[in-house]
Amino acid sequence: MRIVLVAIQMLVLALPALAEEPFARYVPAVTLKNLRAGEILSATIPADGHLDYLPAVSSRDFISGKIAAAPITVGVEVLGMLSGPEMSSPDGWLALYNTLHAVSTMQGMTYYSVSHGAREVLFKYSFAIDGVRQAARIPDPVFTAIPAENKLMTLQEDTSFGRTLYEESYLYRGDHMVATIENLTNVNILFIPIIQPRNLVSQFTLVPVGKEVLFYGVCYLRSGMPLGDHTSREASLRNRLFAMADWLKARLDEGLVRK
Repeated sequence: MRIVLVAIQMLVLALPALAEEPFARYVPAVTLKNLRAGEILSATIPADGHLDYLPAVSSRDFISGKIAAAPITVGVEVLGMLSGPEMSSPDGWLALYNTLHAVSTMQGMTYYSVSHGAREVLFKYSFAIDGVRQAARIPDPVFTAIPAENKLMTLQEDTSFGRTLYEESYLYRGDHMVATIENLTNVNILFIPIIQPRNLVSQFTLVPVGKEVLFYGVCYLRSGMPLGDHTSREASLRNRLFAMADWLKARLDEGLVRK
């Protein structure tokens, strides 16, 4: 009986510690342990679209559904934990939302190029535009309230995919945000269109709690053209996700974009 009482006491003492872990509802305990150890987890996305690290957010079916809609050619996912300023208040959420829309700050960001074996500039320029036809540059949008859904057109010149128009879609679901970035123009290599519109997709799910953000990213493409070594393509997409995580971390360190 004494052993049973001791075991119950230990369990009761452990319950507050378990309850204090804010991300336990989103990821399994083993995954969370690895994240707390500073690991960035990554996996290749198979053709059937199975995701290993997708957090248990209410948008889970939306995220996985887009990937499973058609077989992907190359795809990767990453999961990590970022630290920053306090984000639990309504003002903190709004500041994080505005920071995600600060697309002009992506200009000059770097990533590790697999083909060149060194860090290089990823986006030569990056800015918001007022529409697909005119493509006139506009300032980064700054919100005074977070809409449930929002879209933004952007133009980027990137060292891998060239000059590309993108549509960025944002979802806000109370405890998380999802940003989906899809190409609106062909991605060409040597004037040959290898990726049709809406077949180059980057997606980021952010779950901020206090001074931490659970960062989940997927990047994938669909193409009917031969792409050569898939391993290097996967590494390149993975490095793009790492670069986006680094960009967001730098923005958090600098201070969130306030209204």
